[in-house]
Amino acid sequence: MNNESQLDKIIYAVRSVNLDKIKIGESKVHSLFNRIRSHQTGSADELELIGVHYGEFKTDKKIHPILNASHSHLEWFHNTEEVDDFINSNFLVFPKALSLLSEISWSTSETISAETIAIDEYVKGNISNTEFKLWLNDFDMLQYIKSALNKN
Repeated sequence: MNNESQLDKIIYAVRSVNLDKIKIGESKVHSLFNRIRSHQTGSADELELIGVHYGEFKTDKKIHPILNASHSHLEWFHNTEEVDDFINSNFLVFPKALSLLSEISWSTSETISAETIAIDEYVKGNISNTEFKLWLNDFDMLQYIKSALNKN
C-alpha cells in the first residue's frame, strides 16, 4: 500500500453504550460516517463515536497490538484504563460522544456540527489533538459558515 492511500485513512473509536466495549477501526476519510453508521445498523446496542485519529497510526492494525491486554474480540476492546489512556493521548476526543442513533444524521449532508467540522479541520492539519478543546471552545458556527460562503 502506498503512502497516498494510507493518508486517506482515518481511525475511529466507537463505544458500545450498554456493553461498554470500544471498537477501533479504520475508514477512508470521505466515508467515515457511512462506515460507522453501518456498524450501528448491524448492532443491537447504541453506538457512540468517541474520537478519531489521523496521523501517526496509519491503520488500525498498528494500534491493536498495543492494546492487546484489553482485547475482547475482533476489533473490539474492553473499556479499560489502558484503552482510555491510549485514546485520550492519540485521538481527537469529543467532550461528549456522538450518538450514532441521534447525533450523526443518516444523511451525510445533514451531519453538520462543531465536532464533524473539527474532524475535517483535524484531517487538514488545522487543529491538533491537544488544541481541540480550545478550538471547540472558540468555534463560532455562524462565522465558519460565512467564511465558507465567502471562499466560494
